[in-house]
Amino acid sequence: MKIACGLGLAALVAVAPSVSVRADETMATGDVTAVELPMASASADVLGGSLAYPAGTPEVRAYRITLPPKSATILHKHPVPLYAYILSGTLEVDYGVRGRKTYTAGQNFLEAVDWCHAGRAVGDVPVVLISVYIGADKIKNTVACPN
Repeated sequence: MKIACGLGLAALVAVAPSVSVRADETMATGDVTAVELPMASASADVLGGSLAYPAGTPEVRAYRITLPPKSATILHKHPVPLYAYILSGTLEVDYGVRGRKTYTAGQNFLEAVDWCHAGRAVGDVPVVLISVYIGADKIKNTVACPN
């Protein structure tokens, strides 16, 4: 099964009671706190590409994406920065000559910008992820690549 969708970028904040936050980012009152999700890099994508915002009127979109077990996306790329957070399952992303990366529940990453890749659900559990695109009007978040 092929799914024409992208994998995600931006910021996702987890809310949980009684969890500490960095002092400079505290917005908590009562039982509500914000927990920063650690990332390998917040200024470069998974392939080491520089993070840059696209030109145009800013447009941020978020999606909850589900890949059924053993399904895959089409070969695609993202012309805009994208943050992904894996809620469940195991996602393997094939970046061609740049190798493959595997992400599991609780992991997050800045997806490769302008690099063709395909994702697939590994195992018997659906992959569910949140993807946040930092795009602009008139720019597609995901574009199919030639096979």
